[in-house]
Amino acid sequence: MKLFIVRHGETDHNLQGRMQGRIDIPLNATGLAQAEALAERLADEGRSFDAIFASPMLRAKRTAEIIAAKLNMPVEFDADLVEVNMGIFENLTREEAEAKYPEVWAQNPLRRSIYDYIPEGESPQQVEERAMRAILRIKERFAEKTVLVVCHGFTARMINRHMMNLTFDEMHEFILKNCEMVEYDF
Repeated sequence: MKLFIVRHGETDHNLQGRMQGRIDIPLNATGLAQAEALAERLADEGRSFDAIFASPMLRAKRTAEIIAAKLNMPVEFDADLVEVNMGIFENLTREEAEAKYPEVWAQNPLRRSIYDYIPEGESPQQVEERAMRAILRIKERFAEKTVLVVCHGFTARMINRHMMNLTFDEMHEFILKNCEMVEYDF
C-alpha cells in the first residue's frame, strides 16, 4: 500500500503553542487556507487516492473534507487516528504546564520512555498501538492501493516511528508541520 500521511491545518492552539491533545479545536483561517492549498496542489499534480481516512477530531476532519471535496472523494473517519491524550497538560502552553505542574514537567514523560505518560493521558506506546491498528485495518482493505490519512502531529510521529523502525530517541526528530505530507510504502 502506498500511504500518505497529512497533518491537519493550523489551529489557534498551534499558533499559541498550546498542547491540544484531545481538545477538539477547529482550524483557524490559516489552517483552512493551508488545507485548500494542499487540496489544490494534490489536484494540480493529478494525485489520485483509492481512499481518504481521517481522525474524527475537528481539525483533521475539516482538513480531510477540504481535500476530499477537491478530489471528489468521500472521507472515512477512524477514532484510532485521534491525537495523543495530553492529560493534565491539555490546553496549556509549555510555560503554563511547567508552572502549574513543575514536578511532572521536569520528568518530561513523553520524551523519557515509550511507556511513560502525562497523568490522565496516554503513553507514546498506546498512541502507536492504536494508530497502527487503524493503519493495519486500512491496509487490509487497500493492500495494493494508494491511501491518504489525515491525522495529528504526535499520531503522525508514532506512525513514522513504526514505518521507519526508529528508536524512541530517533522518533523525536520527525516533526510534520501543519498540512505537510509524507509518503510510505507499506
